[in-house]
Amino acid sequence: MKDLLTLDEVAKIANVSKPTIYRRVKHNGFPKPIKVPRTGDRGPKTINRWERGQVMGWLMKGNDPQWMKQPLKTIDETVKKVDAARQVQDFAPEDTDHEPKGFWNNHALLALIGGMAAALAVWMTQ
Repeated sequence: MKDLLTLDEVAKIANVSKPTIYRRVKHNGFPKPIKVPRTGDRGPKTINRWERGQVMGWLMKGNDPQWMKQPLKTIDETVKKVDAARQVQDFAPEDTDHEPKGFWNNHALLALIGGMAAALAVWMTQ
């Protein structure tokens, strides 16, 4: 399987903001993201991921002069931080939307209780 990076990881490695990544895709030939199916119930059906090899290859070719001015040690440390963060995330579930809702997390019930309390307060002050 290909080593795919999230937008946050690409932005951290390239040392730019997230919108800059999309601007570079549009105007500067930065590698285009791959649409990958999402496993969660909510949100979009696909999400963007970038192939690590393509991103690193684009950066190493000198397409971003600012990135090339960084010391090699800084680049290596950043890539290691991204890899370490990914290993920690691999143990956590990707989506936590599947957990059952608790009593107080039901917003409709909270609205009903709040409405009843407000009505009671109005009734008692008259």
